[in-house]
Amino acid sequence: MSRMSQTAQSVMSSAPQLLPAVDLSKAASDRRSAVVAPELTYKGFVIRHHTSIAEIAEAEWNRLFSDVAEDWSYFRACERSGSAHFSFSAVAAYKDGRLVAAAPVFRLNYRLDMTLPERFKAVGDFLARYAPRLVKVPVMGMGSPMTEECPIGIDPALDGAARDDALAALIRAMELRAKAAGAKILAIKDVTDSDAQWSSAALAGTGFTRMASLPLATLALPYDDFEGYIQSLPGKQRNDIRRKLKAAKDLQVEFRDDVEDVYDEILALYRATRANRKASYEAFDEVPEDYFREVMRSSHGKARVMLCRLDGRLVSFNFFLVEKDKVIGKFVGMDYEVARAKNLYFFNWMTIVRFCIDKGIEELQTGQTTYTVKVRLGCKVKRSWIYFKYTGGLIGPLVRFIGPRLSFEDADPELAPLSDKLIYLAPDA
Repeated sequence: MSRMSQTAQSVMSSAPQLLPAVDLSKAASDRRSAVVAPELTYKGFVIRHHTSIAEIAEAEWNRLFSDVAEDWSYFRACERSGSAHFSFSAVAAYKDGRLVAAAPVFRLNYRLDMTLPERFKAVGDFLARYAPRLVKVPVMGMGSPMTEECPIGIDPALDGAARDDALAALIRAMELRAKAAGAKILAIKDVTDSDAQWSSAALAGTGFTRMASLPLATLALPYDDFEGYIQSLPGKQRNDIRRKLKAAKDLQVEFRDDVEDVYDEILALYRATRANRKASYEAFDEVPEDYFREVMRSSHGKARVMLCRLDGRLVSFNFFLVEKDKVIGKFVGMDYEVARAKNLYFFNWMTIVRFCIDKGIEELQTGQTTYTVKVRLGCKVKRSWIYFKYTGGLIGPLVRFIGPRLSFEDADPELAPLSDKLIYLAPDA
């Protein structure tokens, strides 16, 4: 919901590219399909579930999400990527014919044991094999599996009460869609602490409870040059980083906004990195094979990739999005034989940090994995929440009782040992 905080910032402060996104023939088809979305009224808003974000005008959507890289084009690209696990759509609220609130929506069959500690995963795997209906259930979620902050846009002209009603209207649209699709669990994915401050009461009023999601690591870069960042780290660590950078001096770096000629190589590197991950989050680990291509084609230059070569051979890539004041690190892929010899992870990190500082960008968002290394390199974390509710009557009270006692933070193998080293940012940071 971080995008909501950006578009409604004025309200909240007083209360607490390469190719066009769609071709002409597709745009015409999208305009025809826009009239079929059913309309209902809720709390004074006309609410709709759109089977694709393409049914909403790009300019209208982006008006609610100002100056962000994960905009209409990004979510349209995610739809086109062809996920094996998720189906994508959108909900919207209109006032006097004008779009005033919107959010992407996803549906999947979700493994309920994902938030259990590692010692219980064998039980979940057993049930998934022999009684899958007990652990895999259909879920309708607001947000996106391809973002780390919940992207909900609300017109900043709405005051506090109208803003809460607009959020409730979006939830109602999602509830109706979930009922039609047979999904009894509703979720709002990765609500930041900042947005939880004002939205929690409204969400609780519509029956949601919450559990801790994975925190979001972020690195502040208020430095005039790269050496300033290096000097901010402990002395022993500075020496280690200089040694690692020296070992990688024969790597060649290239920044690009097109990857068609190296696409197969990028996919191979990404698969290798995914195979080496320490924790599995099932469907949420998925990156559709067309994701990089589709996002780059439609991002208008906001999607970039850093390629690293050794003796002309591609050995790593770093895929990221560029905003005015922030770089969002998305995915990294590496050749692990070279990675160990050349310290590719550190080299990628330092090169992206240098990119940010050279561009005057003071925040690097580094994601929800590999916390141990990120904390060592100066990251702090933003607390994040998943709001959810079960709409069925039989086990609803049990879900509401157990859910808040579960946590993705507890399930992540790296977070518990870091408990005394993690620095959580204040909600309004």
